[in-house]
Amino acid sequence: MAASPDSDDRLRREQVRLLAGNVPALVTGTLVLAAGTSGLLWINQQSPTWILIWLAAMVVLCLFRLAMAKCFARLDRANNWPTGRWARWFVWVSCVAGLLWGSLAWAFFTPDQPLNLATVAIVLMSITSSATQSLAPSFAAHLAFALPCVLPFELHCMLSEGLPLTLLGGLACWFLLMAEVFARRVAMAIEDALRLRFDNESLVAQLTAENLRTEQANQSKTRFLAAASHDLRQPIHAMALFVPALKAMSQRRQMEPTAVGIVADRMQGAIDTMTQLLNRLLDVSRLDAGAMRPALQPVALAPLMRKVCDEVTHQANVKGLSVRCQASDLCVHTDPAILHTILSNLAANAVRYTQRGGILLAARRRGSQVLLQVWDTGAGIAAADLPRVTEEFFQVESQARDASQSRGFGLGLAIVRRSTELLGSSLQCRSQLGRGSVFGLTLPEAQTPIEAGKEASVTAPTLHAASNASPRLVLVVDNDERILTAMTVLLRSWGHDTLAASSLAQASRLLATPARRPDVALVDMHLDADVDGLQAVDALRRQLDTDLRALIITGDTSASVAADISAAHLPVMLKPIDPVRLRSFIETDGALNATTPTGTTG
Repeated sequence: MAASPDSDDRLRREQVRLLAGNVPALVTGTLVLAAGTSGLLWINQQSPTWILIWLAAMVVLCLFRLAMAKCFARLDRANNWPTGRWARWFVWVSCVAGLLWGSLAWAFFTPDQPLNLATVAIVLMSITSSATQSLAPSFAAHLAFALPCVLPFELHCMLSEGLPLTLLGGLACWFLLMAEVFARRVAMAIEDALRLRFDNESLVAQLTAENLRTEQANQSKTRFLAAASHDLRQPIHAMALFVPALKAMSQRRQMEPTAVGIVADRMQGAIDTMTQLLNRLLDVSRLDAGAMRPALQPVALAPLMRKVCDEVTHQANVKGLSVRCQASDLCVHTDPAILHTILSNLAANAVRYTQRGGILLAARRRGSQVLLQVWDTGAGIAAADLPRVTEEFFQVESQARDASQSRGFGLGLAIVRRSTELLGSSLQCRSQLGRGSVFGLTLPEAQTPIEAGKEASVTAPTLHAASNASPRLVLVVDNDERILTAMTVLLRSWGHDTLAASSLAQASRLLATPARRPDVALVDMHLDADVDGLQAVDALRRQLDTDLRALIITGDTSASVAADISAAHLPVMLKPIDPVRLRSFIETDGALNATTPTGTTG
């Protein structure tokens, strides 16, 4: 695999650092060997003048190398040095050092003095061998040193008369070749070791980052569950107070229908609050798990945005706010249900935190994109809070909210952010305290909208029970006795007869009497004895030899269960069920649009 330019640059920088780190030891060795060589030359009666000149040049070079290494160390601490320039500097200095050592072959080559010639040969071969270690990080630096160091001696020997000198020159050439082969291998080994170190450091960094993300996710999950637990306990606490109050009312000689109705309404409100929170938690979990897949198609914005405006108009009118929609005839390529979820949440939040003025839903063309925005004239969001507004359960404490409104859960913008990312966009936000906020996203423009009315089917319609419906015989199959009892009480309060069964076998026995043929069956998805609701419905239909109307009721929101129910072409309601929609399904023969709830607002 080819190395990236960044990794190559990092490799060269590390090679330069290694060369610089070897300078002190290299200088020490050079000075000791240079001094010893000068002494041997002096003993061999070579020119004192040339010996002193050569030794002085070597000392100057060593001082320059130390100064260069010190300058490099200062720049390296700030990590502020050009890689290529410093790499070339070390190569050139190595070349100068090689020339100085190689000058021994020019100034002190004495064929008629074998002892002096042997001294020069041994010194040159020794310094070349030691350079294989000191200059090993850079093969270029070693080559730049070895060639001017050994070639002059080799050429002098080869050009001199006599077989011994010719053989000595040949041996010097062979030594140079071997020295470069081993220098190249050492350099490659160091390069491989550096790359391996870089890979290990990268893996360690990735593991550290992953551990940090995991730790942050665990902390976030802990905060998430703590906040969810708190918000769930609130309505449960309210119901725990209403139940004994209702019992106390039942013990009175005369019950006050108005008071009982108020308690029932409050209990229903607590149940609605829990349902909304559970639905929102479901939305967040499905988005995080990647269970939602956008069905992209051309969507006309005007009908969808008007629908969102209609949903918040009543609450806005109660607060004296205006609601405007500017969509013109623009179309976008998106998933209409997910886009409806985004705009509904943004519009609901805008109404919730706006006390005067109004909100505006607008769509504007931006090149090949369409910018959708929700403006409000509310309290605004502080700059310090903007990065956190899309976190789960985060709510801006400084924002004013009408006392008549229920408290939000702090999940709306978290769902909006995830939904926006699911559409391949990103949530944009600008806000100013005291003046309002604007949230937006961009989507690709489409040329052809879907057929009129298709985008309106993004949410289930509100269903109302028929007040004059004839009594029905309803079969309820659920393995939880408490649910069977509660459902029986509810259905009888609506004037219907019930057959309650805790298993498919019991239901089959109840239907053994020909007179007992239910009009509708309410079947839990998960029953005992490894029988699910789909199998139960199929068995009951075969037993009755009729297409029995059936509704699957489940608390399982997994994708596999949803797919199985969809494949069976059966309507489904998620627990906790909506009594109004349930009554409508029982008392009318119309189809029930009961799918997994998404995109709830509030």
